Amino acid sequence: MKKTSELPLAVNNLRAIWDKKKVDMQFTQVEAAKTLGWSQGAISHYLNNLTELGPAAVVKLANFLEVDPLDIDPDIAPFLPNTETVKVTLSSSNLNRKVDENIYYTARRKQEVIRLEPDTLLFGPKAKTGVLFARPGEQGIVKVCAVKDAPESSWWIVQKKKEKAGHIYHYSVLPPKNQISKIYAANSLAWIATGSMRN
Repeated sequence: MKKTSELPLAVNNLRAIWDKKKVDMQFTQVEAAKTLGWSQGAISHYLNNLTELGPAAVVKLANFLEVDPLDIDPDIAPFLPNTETVKVTLSSSNLNRKVDENIYYTARRKQEVIRLEPDTLLFGPKAKTGVLFARPGEQGIVKVCAVKDAPESSWWIVQKKKEKAGHIYHYSVLPPKNQISKIYAANSLAWIATGSMRN
């Protein structure tokens, strides 16, 4: 085993965090490997600097160890443009108890943000003819991605043929495919002025 002084900072940090967490979280290297979907040898290689500790491995290990990836590798941030932080406040195992943790993951789907102008219409189960999305003087934003990346989405941004503008449609009232020019899956809709969320 290599001496600590000979190892990169990220590997030393990982080893220190690993040693503490395996006691706190009570896991073995075999159990960790199973959870991570790796071999036990792969984990050993990261811990002993036989395999380079790249950004994807740092994020995956940070999630498993329930730490910030920067705690493992302080220099990782510039190399993770697609890494997102999600604040977790509840767990499905007990919805009565609040939790306070972050989950870090590499976004696999390319997202864009669309500004929703005040004249954007919303078409839903109770508004099939379309109502204004925002009140006068307010705007909204929506994070969108390709349909193939979020086919389960309830809301869609649709541009109909021969129209320039896009509007918001609930999946239950989408126009026929032959009328659609562009379509995006909406990951979240938000009011800019009030900050209230629509899902």
